[in-house]
Amino acid sequence: MERQTISWIFLATAVAAQRDSADLDSISNIADRINHAVPTDKELETSMTWLTKNDLVFKSGNKYGLTEKGLLYYQIASRHTLTLLKIWDNLETILKKYGG
Repeated sequence: MERQTISWIFLATAVAAQRDSADLDSISNIADRINHAVPTDKELETSMTWLTKNDLVFKSGNKYGLTEKGLLYYQIASRHTLTLLKIWDNLETILKKYGG
């Protein structure tokens, strides 16, 4: 899975789950607002699997939220900017440490 797609879904999850865990429909809607594109089911499923496996997102029932590590990465990516596209770019850079 492409790091750009994973970081996009990660950002959408962070925004959708700011107040409470979010379902995939909410995450998909936020992803559409960020990128003006609706993620495919495969993009969502593959990204969430990767993010969960790497302890950045947790799943509880049918809802998702950020783990402590995921929240830390989101906070780092959000430093000094309020622009979603810049935060997305920063997250993509952060995720480079995972390779692939």
